[in-house]
Amino acid sequence: MKPAPLIFIHYGDAPYLSNVLRTARLTNPEKRIVLLGDAANRKYTQGVADFVSFEDLAFGQDLALFEKVFQPIQGSRHRFNKLNGTDYWLRFVFRRWFLMANFLERDGVDAFWTFDSDTLVLAPLAPREARLAAYDCTEQCRGECLNGFVSSSRIARDFVRMINVLFQDEAYLQAQRERLETHLGLAFNEMDAYREFRARAGIRSVGLSEPHDGEVFDDALAFAEDYEENPTKLVGRTTVKRLWTGPHGGVFARLKTGQGVRLLSANMSWMPLYLYRRLSLMAASPQAEISIKPSTYSPLLSISYDEPMTEAALRRLRLKLAPVEKIASQFLRRFKPCP
Repeated sequence: MKPAPLIFIHYGDAPYLSNVLRTARLTNPEKRIVLLGDAANRKYTQGVADFVSFEDLAFGQDLALFEKVFQPIQGSRHRFNKLNGTDYWLRFVFRRWFLMANFLERDGVDAFWTFDSDTLVLAPLAPREARLAAYDCTEQCRGECLNGFVSSSRIARDFVRMINVLFQDEAYLQAQRERLETHLGLAFNEMDAYREFRARAGIRSVGLSEPHDGEVFDDALAFAEDYEENPTKLVGRTTVKRLWTGPHGGVFARLKTGQGVRLLSANMSWMPLYLYRRLSLMAASPQAEISIKPSTYSPLLSISYDEPMTEAALRRLRLKLAPVEKIASQFLRRFKPCP
C-alpha cells in the first residue's frame, strides 16, 4: 500500500500557501505533498509539493452529474467575501470533493490526509496513522466536516455520490430552505452534506479536536472556548488560544481544565500572515520530534501574537488611504471608454 499523501486543495492566489506547504514539507519530508489548484497558486508548490490542476481532474460521471444538479441554497442574509463571489464558493466547497475523489482514483491512492489549505501541519503525521486507521475518517470543524485522515478513497467516492443524491432529493432540499428561513446568515454547504452522509452511511469517525495522549489537531486558533485564552486579543479584536513553545520546538496550548496539550496542526483561519511565519518556526521535523514528548509542558515560552511594528504601521496606513483609493477609483471609472 502506498504511504498516505497529504493533500491540500485551493483556488486562487493566497500567499499563506507558501508557509503551509513549506511547513508540511519540513514536518513530513517522507510524504508526498500535493496541492490541487489552479494557475494562480501553482507557484507556491515549486520545490516543496506536487501540483495538480483542477482542469486535469474535471472528468467522470459523478462530477458531470454534480454540475447538472447543483444549486446554491442559502439564507437571505448569507454573504461570504470570497474570490468570485458567494455562489462560486458554495459550488466549490462541494466540487472540491469530486476533484479529490478523481485525483485519488487517477493516482491509485487509498488512505490519505487532507486539511484546510490554511492549516499548518506542525508535526510528522505517519506516527499518528496507526491509531486513526481504525476509523473510516476523522473530523474537524467541531465535528462538522470531513478532514484529517481518511482510511480509504472509497469514503471520498461514496461522499460525492451522496452529495449528488442530496441535490436530487427535493424533500431534503426543501427542509434546508426552511431551515435557512430561520438561520438567514447560513447556507447549505458540504458540512451539512457530510453530517447527512455520516448518518446514512454509518461512517465510523473520530474527532481530531479531542486530546489523545496529550496531543490534539487544532480546529482553529480562534476557537478558544475550551482553552486558556491569550491575555490580549489578536489585533485588538479576535479571541485566540494562548500558545507556548518548548526548547526543541513544538506548539502547546492549555485546556481550561489545566491540562497541557501539544498542537499537531494549527488551523489559521482569520489569522494574519505574520503568524503563519511565526508558528512555522516552531514546527517539528522528524529529527526534532524525538526530543518533543507529547505531554511536555514545562519549561515553555509564551508565543506572542503581537503584530510586527512594520506590518502594524503598513496596516494603519492602508486603512487611512482606503477612502482616498475609493474616491480615486470612482473618478477614474468616469473616464473608462465605453465597450
